[in-house]
Amino acid sequence: MTPSPWRKSPRFVVAAVAVAVALSGCTSGGSAAVDTPSSSGADATVVRVVDGDTLVASLDGTEETIRLLNVDTPETKKPNTPVQCLGPEATEYLRQRLPAGTGVHLEYDVERTDRYDRTLAGVYLDGDLVNADIAREGLGVAVLFEPNHRFHDEVLAAQQEALEEETGLFSATVECTVPAQIESAIDQLATVPTATAQTSAEASGLLSGAATALAAGKAADLLLGRTDDSGDAVRAVVGSVVAGKLAPRLSKATAAATRQEGILKERRQLLVTREHEAAVKAKAKAKAEARKKTEAKAAAVAAQQAAAASRAAAAEAARQEKARIAERQRVARQAAQAKEAREAAKRRTRKAPAQAPAAPPATRKVPKKTGTPYPGYTGPRCYAPGGRTWKPCP
Repeated sequence: MTPSPWRKSPRFVVAAVAVAVALSGCTSGGSAAVDTPSSSGADATVVRVVDGDTLVASLDGTEETIRLLNVDTPETKKPNTPVQCLGPEATEYLRQRLPAGTGVHLEYDVERTDRYDRTLAGVYLDGDLVNADIAREGLGVAVLFEPNHRFHDEVLAAQQEALEEETGLFSATVECTVPAQIESAIDQLATVPTATAQTSAEASGLLSGAATALAAGKAADLLLGRTDDSGDAVRAVVGSVVAGKLAPRLSKATAAATRQEGILKERRQLLVTREHEAAVKAKAKAKAEARKKTEAKAAAVAAQQAAAASRAAAAEAARQEKARIAERQRVARQAAQAKEAREAAKRRTRKAPAQAPAAPPATRKVPKKTGTPYPGYTGPRCYAPGGRTWKPCP
């Protein structure tokens, strides 16, 4: 058989076949029993491949849709379902393995058809069970739908080989697989830094990264359970199978990241407190400096005012002194002028001849006027304009 491109070198030792059997819902009492073709089956010719676990074959000239029993591959054609991880690769594998015109042998189990009227069968090519080969390539998983379990053990054993060799769906190097997503989450969780932040903003940024990593870890943890809300049954089986190896590592990484997140939160709170205190101090310092500047400015203004007042007082004193000097000078001049006048008068007196006293001026007697121009008149008086003179009224 040609080596598969999905086979990888083993990186870890996996659980025993019995564990995988238990997880798939079936117990095995010993090693997997390999079924072989029998004469009870039917020969058919491949017409076309539908997807990784379904093909159309011609039996006696009649085309039937064949659903490979006890193996399930990722969906590629299911309505309202996105193409699942390695679904196209599983389809291509079956197409290359069973090209149109290939003769195959079909073996049946308890039920010949499913609810979709597809023929349920183990498909053999040259004596090899193709159902198991798909699982061996890591392109499908073992499934059990009672009462049809004829090929389950052989498919489960093939799945175990793929698990041990980390092939296909069990490879951590294929980006879309469960192991790859688990490894990616573990790597992300390992990047959560220690509390080295120097500012609260830096700590918040680191916490945002921590939250993203923890969310990835939580999503990865869901992949390790059998329940899958997305409807990807194959991924759910793969997750349950690899959980034994990857779950402890994921839990350890998640716990470490959670501790680091807690330390970062404490660091951020400490930084927030310090920054608040520093801001309060800076504000108080700025306020004190502003007050100091205001006081200095007021002092400068007061000094300027005092200097101006001093200059004004000095100017006033100088003015008054100048006025006093001027007054003294004026008084001195007046005194000198008076003295000069007295001395001049003395000089004139000494030089002038003596004169007889002047005779007093003659006086003339003026007849005394009586108080009325009409003596003896006692009748009514008529005054002239102005009221100073009057005459008897007619």
